[in-house]
Amino acid sequence: MNNTLTGLGLALVLALVAALIGPWFVNWTAYRDDFARQASALVGAPVTVSGAVDARLLPTPYVRFRNIHSGAGATRLAVDEVEIELAIAPLLRGEFKAERVKLVRPKLGVEATADGAVRTAFSAGRAGAAERVSFDRAEIIDGEIALKAPWGASALGAISGFAEAGSLAGPYKFEGSAGPQERRIDLRLATARADASGALRVKLSANEAGRRTTLDADGLLKLAARPGFEGRVAITRPARRDARDGDEIWSASGSTKLEAGRLTVEALDLVYGPEDRAVRIAGSGAASLANGPRIDLRLESRQLDFDRLLGDGRPRTPAGVLAEIASRLPGGFAPPVNGSFSLDARGVVLAGDVVRDLRLDLEAQNGKWRVRRGGATLPGEARTALSGALAFAGAEPGFVGQAEFEAADLSAFRRWLAGGRADGATPVRRFAVKGEVSARPASVIVEKAEIATDGARSTGRIAWTGATENARAQLQAALVSDRLDLDALGLDRMLGQALGNRDMDAFVALDAKTLVVWGLALRDVSVDGSLDRDGLDLKRFEVRDASGARMSGAGRLTPGAGGLEGRLGFKVAGPSLTPLLAIARAGGVAPAAVEAIETRAGAIAPVDLQIDVDARAGERRMTVAGSAAGGRIDARLSAPELSFDAPTEIDVKLASPDGRRLAALAGFGVSPLASAKGGDVTVRLSGAPARGMAGEARFSALGAVLAARGNVAVAPVAGLSAQGEATFETGDLAGLAAALGRATPLSGPAATMRLAANVGLSADGLRLDELKGEIGGRAFSGRASAPLDPSKPMEGRLAFEELPVQALAALAFSPEAFGASGDGSAWPNASFGPSPLSGLLGRFEVTAARMPLAGRQVASDVAFALALKRDGLAMEGLAATLYSGRLSGAAGVTRSEPEATASLALALSGAAAETLLGFAPAASPLLGTTDLKIEAQGTGRSLSSLVGALTGAGQITLSDGLVRRLDPAAIDRIEPQIEAGLALEAPKVAGALAREFGAADLRMKRASASFTMSGGVMRSGGLDAEADGVRLGGSATLDLRRLVFDADLSLQPARPEAPQVSVAFKGPLAAPVRVVEATSFTGWLSIRAVERETRRIEAMEADARERARLARERQEEERKRAEAEKARLEAERRKAEAERKKREAETRALIESLPRPAGAATQGAIDVTTPPAAAQNAPVVAPPAGVFAPQGQASAAERHKTLPDAPLPAPQSILPPAAATPR
Repeated sequence: MNNTLTGLGLALVLALVAALIGPWFVNWTAYRDDFARQASALVGAPVTVSGAVDARLLPTPYVRFRNIHSGAGATRLAVDEVEIELAIAPLLRGEFKAERVKLVRPKLGVEATADGAVRTAFSAGRAGAAERVSFDRAEIIDGEIALKAPWGASALGAISGFAEAGSLAGPYKFEGSAGPQERRIDLRLATARADASGALRVKLSANEAGRRTTLDADGLLKLAARPGFEGRVAITRPARRDARDGDEIWSASGSTKLEAGRLTVEALDLVYGPEDRAVRIAGSGAASLANGPRIDLRLESRQLDFDRLLGDGRPRTPAGVLAEIASRLPGGFAPPVNGSFSLDARGVVLAGDVVRDLRLDLEAQNGKWRVRRGGATLPGEARTALSGALAFAGAEPGFVGQAEFEAADLSAFRRWLAGGRADGATPVRRFAVKGEVSARPASVIVEKAEIATDGARSTGRIAWTGATENARAQLQAALVSDRLDLDALGLDRMLGQALGNRDMDAFVALDAKTLVVWGLALRDVSVDGSLDRDGLDLKRFEVRDASGARMSGAGRLTPGAGGLEGRLGFKVAGPSLTPLLAIARAGGVAPAAVEAIETRAGAIAPVDLQIDVDARAGERRMTVAGSAAGGRIDARLSAPELSFDAPTEIDVKLASPDGRRLAALAGFGVSPLASAKGGDVTVRLSGAPARGMAGEARFSALGAVLAARGNVAVAPVAGLSAQGEATFETGDLAGLAAALGRATPLSGPAATMRLAANVGLSADGLRLDELKGEIGGRAFSGRASAPLDPSKPMEGRLAFEELPVQALAALAFSPEAFGASGDGSAWPNASFGPSPLSGLLGRFEVTAARMPLAGRQVASDVAFALALKRDGLAMEGLAATLYSGRLSGAAGVTRSEPEATASLALALSGAAAETLLGFAPAASPLLGTTDLKIEAQGTGRSLSSLVGALTGAGQITLSDGLVRRLDPAAIDRIEPQIEAGLALEAPKVAGALAREFGAADLRMKRASASFTMSGGVMRSGGLDAEADGVRLGGSATLDLRRLVFDADLSLQPARPEAPQVSVAFKGPLAAPVRVVEATSFTGWLSIRAVERETRRIEAMEADARERARLARERQEEERKRAEAEKARLEAERRKAEAERKKREAETRALIESLPRPAGAATQGAIDVTTPPAAAQNAPVVAPPAGVFAPQGQASAAERHKTLPDAPLPAPQSILPPAAATPR
């Protein structure tokens, strides 16, 4: 038994050794045909192994084949190397289960036919043993699938990944990648097991590595001679986690069906943009392989909101929105196959408005696009229609075909094109154009164009081409029109650009009955010319009516060795310069130059000019001759070239009898009421404008002559500058001011004016240095500067020998304000005229050695700042010597035609009162030092009414004052005269006071009073004065309008109960009359007389009262003696009464101490009481002798009854009667 087991073990060992070592000694390559037959049987198709074969049995069956292929031609399958490891257990059951398969560089060829049939290397074979073959893991390295179809060949290479299969009938799984390294595609595939019909469920997911675009397919795949697929396919590009503006987000999905060479997509859903702003389009499509490949795609949408898609930062114009969207989409391309494309959108929200009924039908045929139909309704009820061919050159689209456009509201359409901005009102409402269009992004050509504007019709050809690196922009127009409104069409700007832009070529041939351009209506227009790099060729230019003007011209300028050469001639005749200014403005002439001519156009027109331009080698000459500005103009300009650096000769002479026109040319307005003498203007300049031209200029008109000599320079950047000497002279300054509208005619006497200065002109303005001159024979000097901008102020410094204050007032109120006075006013009542300085701005420091005031008064050493304002002027920081004192403050006048408002704030200190009043010291009624402060304001239409409306306040103070012939002691000298017999009558008392006042003067240390001003009348308050021996008071009023003074001065000696006298000063301020008011003083004197009589009577009455007093004193002494005597007697009585009572008490006590006899109780008691009051008042009677009364005497009660009941009479005086008091 043991031997048997040992033998079996040895046999098993030998078998294992043979299984492990034996394959290494077997030439398996010799059996490759056998392997190929077995492989063919398994896969159901012929397989050929042409390379080496390696195999082993243990530990697991393993085989490796090289150079395997099957099929031929387009369906050939080739694998460079195959490694297979088989599981042993399934192999024992007759099944082939590969635990590991490795395919190196497999290449599978697939051929598709036009009827949808698909052939591979296994298509002609039988089913094979698909159920008996499976693999757990198959690695594919660098595989490739090549497709050959009628529309072309394509291939997917570099396929690498891992797959597994339960059997060759499925299910399958694959995960890997394919494609070139720079655009790898990650693939995931999973299928179910094929059913009996050969169909299996498929899920496919593919996306480019590093990109967000993914493809997902889920459906049923049918494997047959004509394979098919039915399911849902989605291609998406989701948002990034860190989403940014402009990030492309889109998706496309639909129900897809592939069968018999036809692919259909239903329920197509296209979405572009973020979820909350996405644009969604629905549709369907089909692709057919029969009879040549073809793709048809139909899209539709109720609304496409491009504005919401782009968000808040979107462009505002339709072109901007479309350009932004186009930049996010792929560029144009030629169609790879034939087909069609259609888009229907009921509404497209674009640039703030809605484009309605957008329809686009494209046909792709033979690699080209054709627009079968295109159209939409744009804002402004504009309808478009297109049909033609659409082509792409790179990413740029192009169109050739028929186009029509019609707008019922052109203004609304242009406003939409401009992004909602008002593009100017246009008289054209309906506009239509159609023609054969050839358009690209940088060019548009319209052949056989028909243009209709509100019924007006134009025909011809229009072409525009944008500039490129190798070509200039170009505009071509050949039109015949009965009315063409370029302004309404927005073509005026393009034409202006063509005239002013040297980088644009323009070719124009136009015949129009009416041409509207640049705001001009030109009639009977005929133009034929070109402007390009070869120069200007104007064959014909004629306008028979341009705002009343007639223009014509012709000529040619071509580039030569020294620039443009040739001749141009123009003739212009008309009542205005409007057409010339419009052409100059559109042609790019400097705006400042156009504006300068435009402001003077009224003075220049009408014109009849011949303008000739002659350009030759080394010389450019332009001449202007004809009539202008109401006279004759001859101008010549010559230079070797048109350059600021070239030496240039300019000679201009204009003579006109109309001085208003000449003044307007110089920039001055002339009053229509004033006479304007004519004259001439001449300018002669020579030199290079940029470096400086020497010459002279002269202006003679309006009775004035302005001449200048020096250098003038004109530079492109720095502008105009000049330096030289200038003089000005006029013999009638008032007339010149009236002519310039600075004064009314005949507003003042004629006055001469002469000026001379060094003049400098630059971009900063005009400067006058070393200014010297005289006005009306009064010399002055200084300097001044004025900016070119009239809104900026002038400045300077002026020094006068003599400057009358009336001259300054005339500048503020107008010269005619100083006419005659009337209505009782001391001031002129002529109405104010215009201020000669109205509207000017500036500040001048002014000094004057003398400033004459009213009358013979003169201020000296005057200095102030004269501030010019648009509505008036002001004297600021005023300082002067006046009336031997110092004057300071400010004054100003504000004009509001026809009224003027004057305001002043002045302070005068240390002024001599006699000088202030206009008297010599010896003759002045008032002496002293005066300080005055005043602030006032008034408004009026004349000096009289303005002074009469002054309101304000102030204070006046007199120091060390003296009032002549006002002796305060005169008051005390009048009363003795009354006592001496002077009649107590007011007139006689006043006369006596007046005589006595003249005996001496009144001296005051200080006197001050505040005052107010209302209605042109100054009214003072209480007078506060300090004077020796007298108290002063009073008030005053001064009517400034009539210069009438009314003052009341009260004088009172500085003692108690002193009388007060009033002195009034009334009448004209220059000579007031003193009036002594003695009524109250006379009353006081009367009172004094009464008081003296009263004192005499009071003395007599006092003496009588003294005697009566002495009598009363004697009576009083006697009365007092009588009362003393009475008091003594009463005291004695009371003493006697006390003693009586004492005795009675002692008697009663004695009686009571004695024993009573029997029966005494029935006897009446002895009454020892004091009698009643009545008895007490009775006369005292001495009691009888003895203590006891005799037997039978009446009792006390009885005695009491005998006393009288009536009271005693009053006591009677015993003194003699008093003496009567005298009255």
